[in-house]
Amino acid sequence: MNNSSEALIEQLTIPNFVNLRADGVFVQPALLQTNGDFELFVHRLFSSEGRFAGLDYAALLFLLYDYDGLQQARNKGSEIKLATQIVRFLPQRQTLYRAVKVLEGGKRAEYVFEPVSIQVSYEVPVYGEPDDDGMAQIVGYESKTREQPAKLDFDEFVADMWRKGVKFGIDETAVRESIASGQATRMTFAQHREPTEGRDASILEACPDLHRDNSPKVLANGQVDLRVFKNRFPQMTKGTRLLKKIPRELGKQGRKVTGEAIEPKLPKDIDLSALSAQGTKVEQLQGSEYIVATLDGFLTLDTKSNQVSVTEKIENKAGVSVKTTGDLALGVDEFIEHGEVQEGRVVKGIHMTFLSDVFGKLSSINGNIRIDGCLSGGEAETLGGSVTLKGHVSRSLVRASDGEVTAKHCESSTLIGKVVRVEHAINCEIVAEEVYADLIEGCVIAANKIEIGVADERRGNETLVTIMIPDLASFDLYIAKMKKTIADTQAAKNTKLSQIEQVKSNQEFAKYLALAEQVKSGALKLTDEQLPGWRKLLAKHENLAALLVRLEAEIEALAITDRQCEEELSYTERECDVLIQRAVCNINKVAGQTSGQTMKAEPGVKALSAMSGSDIRAFLQKSDSRKERIFSGDSGRINWKLKGNNA
Repeated sequence: MNNSSEALIEQLTIPNFVNLRADGVFVQPALLQTNGDFELFVHRLFSSEGRFAGLDYAALLFLLYDYDGLQQARNKGSEIKLATQIVRFLPQRQTLYRAVKVLEGGKRAEYVFEPVSIQVSYEVPVYGEPDDDGMAQIVGYESKTREQPAKLDFDEFVADMWRKGVKFGIDETAVRESIASGQATRMTFAQHREPTEGRDASILEACPDLHRDNSPKVLANGQVDLRVFKNRFPQMTKGTRLLKKIPRELGKQGRKVTGEAIEPKLPKDIDLSALSAQGTKVEQLQGSEYIVATLDGFLTLDTKSNQVSVTEKIENKAGVSVKTTGDLALGVDEFIEHGEVQEGRVVKGIHMTFLSDVFGKLSSINGNIRIDGCLSGGEAETLGGSVTLKGHVSRSLVRASDGEVTAKHCESSTLIGKVVRVEHAINCEIVAEEVYADLIEGCVIAANKIEIGVADERRGNETLVTIMIPDLASFDLYIAKMKKTIADTQAAKNTKLSQIEQVKSNQEFAKYLALAEQVKSGALKLTDEQLPGWRKLLAKHENLAALLVRLEAEIEALAITDRQCEEELSYTERECDVLIQRAVCNINKVAGQTSGQTMKAEPGVKALSAMSGSDIRAFLQKSDSRKERIFSGDSGRINWKLKGNNA
């Protein structure tokens, strides 16, 4: 390597992914931060009158444009030999290379190869006048030039073409042959590369039982049962792989001779999540994407929505009776009944919808019940769900202790829920945390919050509303207890602090404490001669030191108790305020005898919820010390709240 090449390398600032060694120029793909890093390095080199010597052109193109191959090389941690060395591209050599034509929008490039020569400078002596001996002396030198035949160099050609815009597709063999021949010839020396087309994504059926099979079912003994289809309703078990996605394959980029990418047509993709409906989900399994059943149920391939679903829903149209089904205990998520539920029949399930009348008992766990027909002499009870009643309700029990009861017209029934919404109720018992009603006649209501449009009596039976209020006395006692505990704790802390001050007032002990702090922090180093005296000092003040430690520990314990009591007091006061704010009764119009009372009770209405309708009515109508009458009349309006403008 000559001095000019060394200066070039210093000027370039070789990046960390390029290693210059005696055996060549090596590139480490693992150190490339982005795909464009190497191209930037090459551009700077060629733009700075530099070039590669002993260039591996295939390796150059690989490092510049083969992004997939580079990623594999990164993962392997391999290095690639690019050239033997980096040298200077001398200006006089640059003049040997002619212009290039880039044609057809970068699809090919032409070059005219011809014999070349280079100017060589040499000096000729200049003689003066002859002397007496007839000899002429050299008095100077004159510079002259002459043309000398030269040859092109492939490595120089690559660098020169880069600077002239041709960065890809050079036919190395053809160029080397043209250079070696020295003949004048016009040739296409670089060609673009067309992109390769990809493949669209597709769907493969992963389960053989996706479609109906209406052929007769073959029994285990080999006989054919003509009454049963082999697979009329495809049934899947949880975890069954239904459909498999064959991913699309992206095509590979093409490349213009200018180095610009030619993007292939993007293959069509399939979004499995758009195909996956109820009871299915998309999962990655063993490197492939599947639609998988998330529950045991029936498969539906909907050609209209182009979706696949697995549902536990069962629809029955024959009704529930002794002759059809008997009592039902359903293990499905959803049940739809089109027929009547006969008196005395029991239907247990989760989410249940009844499109006709119900005379039996309905029971749900963690589900909702909806009755579009009438509920007469029956029950609808759910634990963890809500009940919606579209038709007439009479002589029935409706219970949704943790949910909402929504009804239109109810008569002589009991409605229990966390929230009850009813349009018209006659002679009903209604128990909830919140009650919202349009028209109430002769009903007994108990709730924390009551909102009624019109309240009226019914055939001599008044409407009685009971507002459940918190037992403020118990709250007050507990709050007073917390405040006393806080005051006692503070007083005890002050006593302990006074004792500490008294202990520290001992001047000799105070000096000991200061000395002990210095020893503990390392500010004072004791010598071997001082240790015996220090031990005596420790023994002398041992009792006072122990007392001080104990007092400080007791103060810390009192501080913890104080913080806990403060937090408990704050929580209790907030809880009390919330309960007070919830105690509200608003009746827009009183049209008949209506009475209101408060009743002290624990938060919620659980005690009343467990009673029968007759027991609820009797309990609320009975006067006792827990109840207090707040209004009674047959006209006007009621706006009452526990604290504030009561009417």
